[in-house]
Amino acid sequence: MLLHGWPYDIHSFVDVAPLLASAGYRVIVPYLRGHGTTRFLSSGTFRNAQQSVVALDIIALMDALKIEKAILAGYDWGARTANIIAALWPERCKAMVSVNGYLINNLERNKLPLPPKAE
Repeated sequence: MLLHGWPYDIHSFVDVAPLLASAGYRVIVPYLRGHGTTRFLSSGTFRNAQQSVVALDIIALMDALKIEKAILAGYDWGARTANIIAALWPERCKAMVSVNGYLINNLERNKLPLPPKAE
């Protein structure tokens, strides 16, 4: 499962996907939420790019494709998505390649000031 970053898309993997497929891997390169051909089925659906929601999208895709466990590879938002899946659903992650970009963030903790000495 190759996961792109923002503001990029699936075309980031145009060179590597055929190489992996020719090596015998089943390669899936989904658009992340809000990119490419993704659409909300209902106009009333809450729009959200929260970290865990994007990971849930990939878990739902894996479920729909009946993929129990996958090698997850991503960069930027895709790397963070792979990291979240590995942390919250380790049984779904066969291996992970995480390249640069975002880490899993505790957004509430980030709102707190640092100790005075660090500030």
